[in-house]
Amino acid sequence: MLSGQTALIVEAQYLIALDLQITLEDLGVDKVVIAQNPAHAREMAQDWADCSVAIVEVERELPEHLALIGELLRRNIHVIGLTADSDLPLNLNWLATTPILLKPASSESVVKALSDLLAAQNE
Repeated sequence: MLSGQTALIVEAQYLIALDLQITLEDLGVDKVVIAQNPAHAREMAQDWADCSVAIVEVERELPEHLALIGELLRRNIHVIGLTADSDLPLNLNWLATTPILLKPASSESVVKALSDLLAAQNE
């Protein structure tokens, strides 16, 4: 599905990021860049400059994460949001094209969200 591509994960909890990395690698992603927060991601921007998909932790009290999602979407990078806030998807209308998965997100839900994003691109 994502053979040979680069992915970015922005997630503060390292174990969650590692689980996501394994899921992405199982889908054929060649390179996974993990950042703890948007500032860290920006510091490593050269490492993921050619990224095609990003999974970004998003919470209402983390506006810099929302800003990063906006930047990634403007660069035509497929983005999946990851949150512990079950009300968040209802409050972020501008993220309508970005799937928001609730933590802990299963590998199956991540794969489905990615499949849906890629299928929508091909329509």
